[in-house]
Amino acid sequence: RQSQFSFDHIFQPTCTQEEVYTHVGKEVVASVLDGINGTIFAYGQTGAGKSFSMFGKPSNPELMGIIPRAATAIFDRIQADVAGTEFSVKCSFLEIYREQVKDLLNPKGSALKVREAPRVGVWVEGLSSEFLSSPEDVLEVLTVGEKYRTVASTSMNASSSRSHSIFMMTVEQKRADGGILSGKLNLADLAGSERVGKTEATGHTLKEAQTINQSLSALGNCINALTSQSGGQSSNANTKFVPFRDSKLTHLLKDSLGGNTKTTLLANCSPASFNHGFKLGSRPVNVCLHNSLDS
Repeated sequence: RQSQFSFDHIFQPTCTQEEVYTHVGKEVVASVLDGINGTIFAYGQTGAGKSFSMFGKPSNPELMGIIPRAATAIFDRIQADVAGTEFSVKCSFLEIYREQVKDLLNPKGSALKVREAPRVGVWVEGLSSEFLSSPEDVLEVLTVGEKYRTVASTSMNASSSRSHSIFMMTVEQKRADGGILSGKLNLADLAGSERVGKTEATGHTLKEAQTINQSLSALGNCINALTSQSGGQSSNANTKFVPFRDSKLTHLLKDSLGGNTKTTLLANCSPASFNHGFKLGSRPVNVCLHNSLDS
């Protein structure tokens, strides 16, 4: 059976990390510096290259992923400013492991709670943040956080991420005329979807896989509901309930999925023969988001 999918761009197997950033990250990062929140997240099957796309090898300029390239672009923009703008850049780094939110910059801390309020939106209570002054500071934070991220070996991936990670950068600008502009960038490396029969996961790793799949299923359900709203596929499309609270991931990324954020989803597909039959839809293309300046 053949299936057709629509995407904004399809990368060839020979594409470079720079090409991926240019098409996936450049516009989103520029928007954040203009006061519009942005989100980029990598989705796909385990072992398909999500972490490499997002992180890459930061010490190698050619192999740097989206996150270090985004950091470099932000500080390049700051260095180029000639209008006397004061910039403040800070970041946080968390993982969602088996539906528990953990601070990767404070690994000894307890699980954190996701909160939501009408005027404030969604945030993580007690999440630490670090102020940044250069791309090197970002690389240092990534190194520390990645060291504490949960990984395990399966038959499909020798170093499989067992959690979703989200690296968040907030850029605040105080202009010479007194105006304040703020933009937040969420960069998410999602844990890979798994077919347990192929990963041969057992015991603790099996429970991790089940939680990962449930979380990604919740993400799919939210996208399906949002697509129905945008496309008017049902008679009550405008009032269709979107189950953001079904998982920590969708609750935390509520604004990224259906709110005031410019969002890009990078779908990572593996050409390996044992992945034949794994389907990845293109419904996110049809989700309508409404962007506005945060000032």
